[in-house]
Amino acid sequence: MIQWLQQFNEASVPFILWVQANFQSDGMTAIMRFFSFLGTEYFFLLAMPFIYWTLSKRWGVMTALALVFSSYAAGFIKWTFNIPRPPSPPVQRLWRETSPGFVSGHATTAMGVWGTLAALVRRGWFWVLVGTIIFFIGFSRIYLGVHYPSDVIGGWITGFVVAVVLLWTAPALEPVVRSWNALVMLAAALAFSLLLLVIFPIDPESPGWPNGSAVQLTGLLFGLLAGLVWDVKSLHFQVDGPWVKRILRFLAGLFILALFYIGPKLLLDALPLQNDLAIQAIRYLRYALVGFVASGLAPWLFQKLSLA
Repeated sequence: MIQWLQQFNEASVPFILWVQANFQSDGMTAIMRFFSFLGTEYFFLLAMPFIYWTLSKRWGVMTALALVFSSYAAGFIKWTFNIPRPPSPPVQRLWRETSPGFVSGHATTAMGVWGTLAALVRRGWFWVLVGTIIFFIGFSRIYLGVHYPSDVIGGWITGFVVAVVLLWTAPALEPVVRSWNALVMLAAALAFSLLLLVIFPIDPESPGWPNGSAVQLTGLLFGLLAGLVWDVKSLHFQVDGPWVKRILRFLAGLFILALFYIGPKLLLDALPLQNDLAIQAIRYLRYALVGFVASGLAPWLFQKLSLA
């Protein structure tokens, strides 16, 4: 399969060059960068909390899980096949990337997250909007010279599978998990996240274990689930209320989230750590804190401030 993909990728280089030769301009590059931004960690740090804190808890939980699992699936495939990105030159690289190319993480998360949300919203106009976003995020990766068409198509397929599996399994598992006590829930969440971390492929370019991207995702997953345990057993956070409260809730939550996102990173950069395992452990805790703040600590704060 790898040999076939590499042959297909080599044959598709002229198509990438044609796209860049016929569509490239400063304005188009800015537009394509915007669509690629819609698939980045920074965008989802804004979008996921907004959905969970102001629109719908169910939508927020499902899209957050779709983000984690689609990103994990894309990374797992990337490091398993380790297929390089388009050669530069002749292709112009207009976006910085360092990981392998197949599959496109942007295309995977676009299909996984936006597809899951569209299935929950169930509005025709939203399906059209989501389809447009998914297409242009994928196209932007080709335009920016960081992916072959096969990377994007593979990402769309992977994200679709993640969305379908999540939408099918979550409703069946939810009542079972809710019947557990809090300690069992937390233990299961931690064990599941660590299992995903252990089985993730090793980055051949970076010595040591575990893979940094897997550490971030599994830490985020545990933090999200831990916060949800708190909510299910005690907080019972509600998103209803006037929009003035919802916006204030979102702004206050973003401030807290930024503190826990930036603060541990500054601490990690300042510590003279040489042990890779210690660095990765702190990274896991950092992303676990971010997830816990989003799903647990911030909703608790909203209740204390009478914003929920």
